[in-house]
Amino acid sequence: MLKNCFLFLTPFIFSAATLFSQQKILSHLHQSKTPVIDVQNRRIHLPATFHPGAYDGWFTHTNNYHAVVWDDGGASNAAPLTTPVSDSLFYAALIEIGALPGNNLKHAAWAERKNREHPAPDQRVQGSAVKLTVWWPGLTEPLPLETLFTDPGKKGIELRFGGNLELIHKWHSGCIVCLYSCPGGKISNAAYTIRDYVDGTTHFEIDKKIAPRKNIAVILTFKLSEP
Repeated sequence: MLKNCFLFLTPFIFSAATLFSQQKILSHLHQSKTPVIDVQNRRIHLPATFHPGAYDGWFTHTNNYHAVVWDDGGASNAAPLTTPVSDSLFYAALIEIGALPGNNLKHAAWAERKNREHPAPDQRVQGSAVKLTVWWPGLTEPLPLETLFTDPGKKGIELRFGGNLELIHKWHSGCIVCLYSCPGGKISNAAYTIRDYVDGTTHFEIDKKIAPRKNIAVILTFKLSEP
């Protein structure tokens, strides 16, 4: 893990003169395949790849569900963004910048998702609030994650550090960011529950007007919003 270096990555102030520098940063991250941790500014930068065709695949177990997944995770073929940084390494990086895991979601939230009588699928993720932005060559500034998706339910994306460290070796999904309140993701979306996913309360889709149309290397920046 790279720590307290390349601090010029933040706060991502862009101009025509700095875009070339961003290309170098992008290249460095993807060559090192490690996170850059900025403890002072409570930020983490990850190398990642955007896959426009993966997210909407009808042959995946949980399509239109994951946002960011470890390359070697079981859900990597169903995520629009994948990273060579493992979910356990990312968890440790969040702890290092001072994030507090909620750890309120249990396995039952997913396992009982079709059981209308069980309360677990209705729970919302807790934990430190996190903002996620995405940058790729051609952008003048990073984009908030939510701008890459359409959201018919219009509740948006409220990311929180759910934690769920003990489930990493149980699920092997590699999920880093989930678009619903899921015990499988290190970070997930408090705006929607797993019940919402089952009921189709919203159906996140890639916004093709904004997102790249082919696989492209990107920089993911996670910023801790509160202790």
